[in-house]
Amino acid sequence: MKALVTANFDDANLNRLQDDLGMVIDYRPIKERSERLSQSELEVLLEDVDVFVVGYEGVSAEVMDTAENLQVIACSRGGPEANVDIDAATDRGIPVLYAPERNAVSVADFTVGMILASTRNIARSHHLLHTQTYTGEPVADAAGGGEREDVTWGIAKGSPYAELAGPELEGKTLGIVGMGAIGQNVAQRADGFGVEMLGVDPFVDTEAMAEHGVTKVKLDELCERSDIVTVHCPVTEATRNLIGEAEFDLMPQNAYFVNIARGAIIEQDALVDALRNDQLAGAALDVYDREPLPDGHPLLELPNVVTTPHIAGAAHEVVNRHAAMLTDDIAALLAGREPEHVANEEALAGLTVGDET
Repeated sequence: MKALVTANFDDANLNRLQDDLGMVIDYRPIKERSERLSQSELEVLLEDVDVFVVGYEGVSAEVMDTAENLQVIACSRGGPEANVDIDAATDRGIPVLYAPERNAVSVADFTVGMILASTRNIARSHHLLHTQTYTGEPVADAAGGGEREDVTWGIAKGSPYAELAGPELEGKTLGIVGMGAIGQNVAQRADGFGVEMLGVDPFVDTEAMAEHGVTKVKLDELCERSDIVTVHCPVTEATRNLIGEAEFDLMPQNAYFVNIARGAIIEQDALVDALRNDQLAGAALDVYDREPLPDGHPLLELPNVVTTPHIAGAAHEVVNRHAAMLTDDIAALLAGREPEHVANEEALAGLTVGDET
């Protein structure tokens, strides 16, 4: 069998595909290219390919129709519908494997980092030092024979110590919008900070949230009571623009807002207005309604906003995890077993994967 792999993969799982499963591998990872492969490039590369392990290329019905030997699509993402036409694959009897929760740990870690970077002004302090706002003539410590008596930068009005003070997390209330795998991992980490936790998720019941130390509430109550609101739900018709002007108005004036999920879940202009009008103490964002952010975007001008370029899931372990999940499921299909993670189970009916199908 022949496999085209355009997703990033680790050596161990590439070797499993090749040595254990007997595949001939054409490995073209996105990390070694400047952009995604075009449809025309894919159509050429997929000739005679049985298994397509895709990262971010678009896999349309047209692409599938040109790949006459294609039997399996394995997508390294948690939501394969983002770039794979699931319905078209189902119509053609092609199962779509995927890797749910592959980055839940990395995104949860990143979320805690963003909360601390925002509330304790870590990112802002870094920026102010690197732009020479708080640099000057150094004074040696008295213990080392110098003249400095106490804190080099001072503690009076105008000093970093005074201007960049922020709240401790202990005793604060954290509101988690979306209590799936990422939200649960955030709750596990936040519990160590001694926060009270509230959660919103129509698909997770009260008892299940309680197991993670989270009290289930409605969105309005979460907004009203939370010192920090962090978003971890997928984009659906129900969640698009879920948090807008009304929700930001409900949040306390000293609250912080964190979005590591998708830009479409919030009304970004409403957030900018809330920050400009001092309705919120600050925000930390990894996702936006348009990406990349254009030059001169107002979010880049606001001093109380931490911005990162959609990297919450960019941990080294994520590649190992999705590669292992996909390889396990490809191996299951080849052995005639049902894969654990398949987006279109109906495509498995009567399926036999192998050289003779």
